[in-house]
Amino acid sequence: MQKKTVYISTEESFNKLFSDMKNELLKVDPVAFTETYLKLEGDSFKVSGNGWKFMSDIYRYIALKAIHPDGKPIVILKGRQVGATVMAGALDLYFTASGLFGSAGYSPITVLHCFPDLSRAKKFSQVKLDALINSASSDYINQQKVGYNPKTKKISADKPDNITLKQFKGGCNLWIESLGNNSDRIRGISCDAIFFDEVQDMSPTAIGVALKTLTASKYGRKGRGIQVYFGTPKARGSYFESGLWDQTDKRYYFLGCTNKECGHYFMLSSPGTDDWKKIWLFDQTIKCPNCGHEEDKRILVENGKWVPTEPFNKDGTEKNFIGYHISQLYVPTLDKKYILDQHPDNNKASSERIYYNEALGEFYSGSDMPITRDEIELMCKDQDRSFSKFILPSQRKTWMGVDWGGKVDEENSSGGQSYSCVAVISADSTGTLSVEFAYRMRSTDFQHKMEFVKTMYKNYNLRLAVADYGYGHDICNELQKIYGDRFLSALTSGSLKKPVIYERDLLQLKWNKDYYIEELFDLMRKGKIRFPWKSFENMDWLIEHITSMEVQHTIVGGMPKKSYIKGIMPNDGFMALIYAYLAYKFEISRGFSVNLNNPNQASIAMPKLAYIPKFK
Repeated sequence: MQKKTVYISTEESFNKLFSDMKNELLKVDPVAFTETYLKLEGDSFKVSGNGWKFMSDIYRYIALKAIHPDGKPIVILKGRQVGATVMAGALDLYFTASGLFGSAGYSPITVLHCFPDLSRAKKFSQVKLDALINSASSDYINQQKVGYNPKTKKISADKPDNITLKQFKGGCNLWIESLGNNSDRIRGISCDAIFFDEVQDMSPTAIGVALKTLTASKYGRKGRGIQVYFGTPKARGSYFESGLWDQTDKRYYFLGCTNKECGHYFMLSSPGTDDWKKIWLFDQTIKCPNCGHEEDKRILVENGKWVPTEPFNKDGTEKNFIGYHISQLYVPTLDKKYILDQHPDNNKASSERIYYNEALGEFYSGSDMPITRDEIELMCKDQDRSFSKFILPSQRKTWMGVDWGGKVDEENSSGGQSYSCVAVISADSTGTLSVEFAYRMRSTDFQHKMEFVKTMYKNYNLRLAVADYGYGHDICNELQKIYGDRFLSALTSGSLKKPVIYERDLLQLKWNKDYYIEELFDLMRKGKIRFPWKSFENMDWLIEHITSMEVQHTIVGGMPKKSYIKGIMPNDGFMALIYAYLAYKFEISRGFSVNLNNPNQASIAMPKLAYIPKFK
């Protein structure tokens, strides 16, 4: 008779088995997956039970509802610093590295995470995503990568693992890419889900091409896959507003009153109003508008829910998109004072535009909207022209502007807020200016900057350059020793009677910044400044610098005054472009001695410029 073997499980092994089973089950819930395996800047990653319920609800909708055949595209209209970027990264990893997809009856999944340009894609991949991967509990995420060796903590050489593509077990892939001008970089990719993390800066054409990668998607609606659009609003009338947000059911988060006799749900903030200031009393305390009960904002959030405010189209059919609006008002770590301190009345570095876009997450159409990205693309785009590498004098005349700064075009640069930038322009006989080249320098070394400027003079045969004197007085003086009056310095002044004054003995321009910014914006709206859109990836930062400007309205001497100030993003590339414009204007106005706006003077024959290589 054969003896039976009886295995007795110890309490310790049973607990381990139960724990392992629990963890496997928790992977199905994206919130549990995030809190179990991911960390945020080394700390626990909590999005439940602590005032983040408005965000955890979105996690679950995307991961558990949007993957089904009846799932709808999702648009997230958000302010800055509300947790949406880390949510996108967490969902990237939930789909590709949780082990749920590509096993247990689920097909593998491929996620494409798109950005407007390569620099932002690179920044997200290297700074945000890699931080989530490398800080994961027990090195869990890395261990899900194909070819990962837990002992050496490296990927085998024959497996891709870079800023663009990360491959995980079960056949799951994560792409981080740029759409650029027309999505050329992602043609040929086939995916199941697309996250669009800065959609306000993407063109409808690029988005349309990107959606074709979902044709064979295995998740979401047939042929449409899973689509999630993240964006911070800018101007009203943009594609982000009319083409995406207005097509959604516009869900806003309603706080839930904890008074059992009330149970009222209410909006903390209605779009376009300051109603929240009345019911948000102080710190984190909010008063229910129905019963007057006072409660901590974080508790009201945990008791709240998302409510669609426009679920139907005018014809009675359901909206085709799900929309979530997230403002800083709901962030559990921010109190009332923090929000109020961002208003331009209390913060000189802010503006109405910044406040509504960045803090409240609302589109803005006030008077301090100098020019938008959409306007530049509509009026100033040269679709088939690229940056020029070299320009001969016989081809066209060129001028350069330089703005000096202590920051370099690299991640984690600590040299202040300003970049050293150059911009080169040319002009045709009609006065239309073309941007030929623009660049952010990659070193603050004095000799590097000197050699770079020399290379620019050589490659583009520059007639004249104008550079900022304030930050670069030392290098301006040295360059003038080489190029003489072909290199001018410039100082801004708001007290000039004329827009610009040339001091010949100093080889220096004193100029009114507001006057020339206004003039350049006017030229752009008329299509008189052209941008080489074929070099979009290398130029997008310049467009960002141009559109970052803000308008400030003040009263001086009893009279209203309009001035331009630096917005939340850098503007150094725009300043370099203005300096190039000053160089051009200097030459055609004979050192600003001719008033080009005066018909009598403007009709005087301008000196002819000729290329005579053997003339001395």
